[in-house]
Amino acid sequence: MNMKKKLILLCCLLGGFTLHFTKINAQTVTNNQKLVYPYTFAPSEGLVNKTEKEHRQEICLNGYWDFQPVRLPKEYVQGKGIAPELSLPDNGSEWSKTHIKIPSPWNINAFAYRDLEGPDHRNYPSYPKEWEQVKMAWMKKNVTIPTDWAGQQIKLYFEAVAGYAEVYVNKEKVGENFDLFLPFSFDITDKVTPGETVEMLVGVRSQSLFENNATIGRRIVPGGSMWGYQINGIWQDVYLLALPKIHIEDVYVKPLVSKNMLEIEVTVQNQTAKKTEIQLQGNIHEWVNCAGTDINSAPVPDWTLGNEALLVAPVKIAVAANTSQKVTLQVPVTKDVLKYWTPEHPNLYALLLSIKNQKQTVDTKYERFGWREWTLQGTTQCLNGEPYVLHGDSWHFMGIPQMTRRYAWAWFTAIKGMNANAVRPHAQVYPRFYLDMADEMGICVLNETANWASDGGPKLDSDLFWEASKSHLKRFVLRDRNHASVFGWSISNENKPVILHVYNRPELMPVQKKAWEEWRDIVHQNDPTRPWISADGEDDGDGILPVTVGHYGDISSMKRWIAIGKPWGIGEHSMAYYGTPEQVSKYNGERAYESQEGRMEGLGNECYNLIANQRQMGASYTTVFNMAWYALKPLPLGKKDKSKAPTAETDGVFFGDYKEGVPGVQPERVGPYCTTFNPGYDPTLPLFQEWPMYSALRAANAPGKPAWSPYAVIDKEKYKNHEVATIGKNYKEVIFMGAPDSKLKQLMDAQGVIFAKKTTLPSSLLYIVDGSRILDASTRKEMQKQIAKGADVWIWGLTPETVASYNEILPLPVALDKLQRSSFLPVQKSWMNGLNNSDFYFCELQKTDASSYSLKGDLVEEGDVLLNACKTDWRKWNKRPEEIKTAGTIRSEYECTAATPVFVKYQQNASTFYLTTLTEFANSEKGYNTLSAILKNAGIAYKKPEVNIDEVFFLRDEQINFPVATKEKLVKGNGNGDEWALELYVFSPRPLDDLLIEPNMPKLSLMLKAKKRVLLINDKPYTAVSQDGRNEIIYKELPLLQGWNKLVIKIGAGDRNDFTGYFKCDNKKDFLPLLKAAFVNPEAK
Repeated sequence: MNMKKKLILLCCLLGGFTLHFTKINAQTVTNNQKLVYPYTFAPSEGLVNKTEKEHRQEICLNGYWDFQPVRLPKEYVQGKGIAPELSLPDNGSEWSKTHIKIPSPWNINAFAYRDLEGPDHRNYPSYPKEWEQVKMAWMKKNVTIPTDWAGQQIKLYFEAVAGYAEVYVNKEKVGENFDLFLPFSFDITDKVTPGETVEMLVGVRSQSLFENNATIGRRIVPGGSMWGYQINGIWQDVYLLALPKIHIEDVYVKPLVSKNMLEIEVTVQNQTAKKTEIQLQGNIHEWVNCAGTDINSAPVPDWTLGNEALLVAPVKIAVAANTSQKVTLQVPVTKDVLKYWTPEHPNLYALLLSIKNQKQTVDTKYERFGWREWTLQGTTQCLNGEPYVLHGDSWHFMGIPQMTRRYAWAWFTAIKGMNANAVRPHAQVYPRFYLDMADEMGICVLNETANWASDGGPKLDSDLFWEASKSHLKRFVLRDRNHASVFGWSISNENKPVILHVYNRPELMPVQKKAWEEWRDIVHQNDPTRPWISADGEDDGDGILPVTVGHYGDISSMKRWIAIGKPWGIGEHSMAYYGTPEQVSKYNGERAYESQEGRMEGLGNECYNLIANQRQMGASYTTVFNMAWYALKPLPLGKKDKSKAPTAETDGVFFGDYKEGVPGVQPERVGPYCTTFNPGYDPTLPLFQEWPMYSALRAANAPGKPAWSPYAVIDKEKYKNHEVATIGKNYKEVIFMGAPDSKLKQLMDAQGVIFAKKTTLPSSLLYIVDGSRILDASTRKEMQKQIAKGADVWIWGLTPETVASYNEILPLPVALDKLQRSSFLPVQKSWMNGLNNSDFYFCELQKTDASSYSLKGDLVEEGDVLLNACKTDWRKWNKRPEEIKTAGTIRSEYECTAATPVFVKYQQNASTFYLTTLTEFANSEKGYNTLSAILKNAGIAYKKPEVNIDEVFFLRDEQINFPVATKEKLVKGNGNGDEWALELYVFSPRPLDDLLIEPNMPKLSLMLKAKKRVLLINDKPYTAVSQDGRNEIIYKELPLLQGWNKLVIKIGAGDRNDFTGYFKCDNKKDFLPLLKAAFVNPEAK
């Protein structure tokens, strides 16, 4: 082990003892082989605060509800934009025998399931399997209204319902809601009678039933990302509230630090039939956090009021009957009376406002706030008048494991542990307890709407969507504007690039610009205290927004953002979520192919230097994408045996008896690999386990300037194997054993291998044997005769059906394990000398397994292993959905119990035996070249075809130019000869057909000089152009697949003499040298 490896190991070991070995409470118990967590999964306070309970009451309606799935009408067709009607349940109609546990989506067990490829999100095993496909349903609960609620205003309150919700009380409709994330309530005072039992009935239709895919996009409401638009049902708390008829409806606290003023906007509601004179008054106390310090108690809300800091002077107002009135109170704040809220010192205060009516207090309202002010000064963001830089994390919502303060506490603890101070809860509105925890822990939040376009889902040509987005934004701001932790509002994510590069609809940009203006104004109107309003990944909204936020920018991008002249940031950076080993190898070479650990070392190098550059160039805000799911390992919570797939019966963490009327979700279990955090559930595991990327983030974010890290600079050459002189036997005769039309024979013929027809020199003879066929007795006898004289044998593609027959000629027995892989790691011996991991990485080039079996047995143990299958199945990672890929990849490593050798050498006397289970790999250009290198190392003679220089596509002046022979390759089309066609093949090292796979995708253009022109890519017409002139055309953003692509260019007969063309990459100069072009498909054979 060299010194640098020792340093890396030491750093990882030290990192393991930094913060995340927080004490896990030993009271977690096992019950019937199940790991049972004895504490509340989602500790919550409810809506009515303990300071308010003298005048306000609540009943939490969480618990068992009746559930009735409703079949879709036979005539319904999804995607037409018209949802089926949801008729009221008939009297006496059948309800499910299984009750639903509210809050929980009824299709929860289907989330990220995908045949259990990755994480185990089977949180409610008791739910019937058929619920996962239900698209609309009724839920019902009977509740008795307390008699002492007489004379009160009674509200039915929902924290969030996913889908189009219709609410009935005693079969009478009280309202509806179509926002998947935000709270709503209905006044049901005149629908209920205190002392009597009423029926609460909620019907929900999945948002997917309203989707319209007639043009672009499909969703007509902001649907968020992986969680929001997939789930159905009541997924957050439900309450009945009793409020005084005269009460405080809303409080908005504006800490105007620079003006030494606390401004309080109060909305008072009078539900009585007469005008009322009231007095508003209050006081402000220190808010003291009394939560515990161990891992189980720290996330549990526990607080008290400290010293009184300020008084709110009494104000008398008159409120007309059955109306509400807004009044603004101003409280001067002298120096040092209130302590600043900062990430380092998150001081909080409790505002208690009371209403007095005829000298009697009739209502009390509590609101928590922080004394802090964010401002923009030139190109800098300031906190309390001082420049303040934010760096942190950004991530999607990932289901039930995140439905608890315990997760928020763990996430924010990890953010603090990487020397960061900010978070962007990404792509949907997170439950409000995330903001509570951020307030308390000193995490600055860029609060983001569910207006997420990155999957091409929002229907951006629909008025319904734009109207819904405005309502969504206003409700969002009103919900969260009092949180000290919120420093700004992210009003959308990547709408602009989707409009331009996915939808290819630039004519929609005026509509988007109008939306930016309207969204900006909605924020200003409802929260004038926060100037940071951004559209993530959309720069500054074409000049409309006050700050600039880009995604995945390099140095040139950052220079462009700086030039805009506003505070700027990067909302997402790093290829952590999409980078394949091939892409990550840019940072750490061959090491990236070895394992997820190796890949993560490369990402550590990338992230470290990205952050260092961002800090040097003055970014006000940056969040990596992502720490929580990619820089940390998915944890095998409650997993008895990591080598086996999880079972819902015994694996995972289970929770206690279900309780009625308790705030917060109560899952039956949390499965293995569904989260990277362990906030006390499993005593055998730490709070989190870090990949090298986390260590690099911690160093890059160090106070003052980036600290030393072993990942700051990586010498890629140390992982690379270099070609050595051929050490093979220089076989003079090679004989093929197998069918003349076999794939193996075709591969060897393509290499130009010269086969002998008879044996004359056994000592210089190599048999290449198709191991998928059983040799007949006479052939086997002849081979054994020549082996005895010193002949060598290479058996290719052994199978379970043939291995026994080949054991008859092998000196020691061999057996096979089932192991499907397309990525392999060479050992620097014999025929593998000079070959690298990248030479045997075929995952991105072919769907077929390169090998279905591995080798084991005495021959393997006593022989030399030349090639091992990679334990990491990279097909579980590459291009897989974000919610499953990380867990799927690490599981492929844990659950790989097979032997890994796939190429083995064994020598007996003068003869050498080579065995391999490889089959499909040499039918790609990379595989072809790898096989060529093996043949060369082996000393097998072959003859390569000659290359015509006039047919070579040369890279020159940052473009790949059509070669001299282009005109000669034109073929007359069918008909009268007015059309000529050119067929060529273009190799792309990565897919360019889907911007959603990878941000900042290389944008490849093709210029053609011809008056008449038609382009087909992989037999499909392509028409997207950036320039369409009389004599030339530029096709933009060619949607090439990974590997070789067929292009057909059709031109007019009059264009032949002047016809030419070239390829150019508009945004990534380093991509073009990786492109290849030819007139003949190199993989045709």
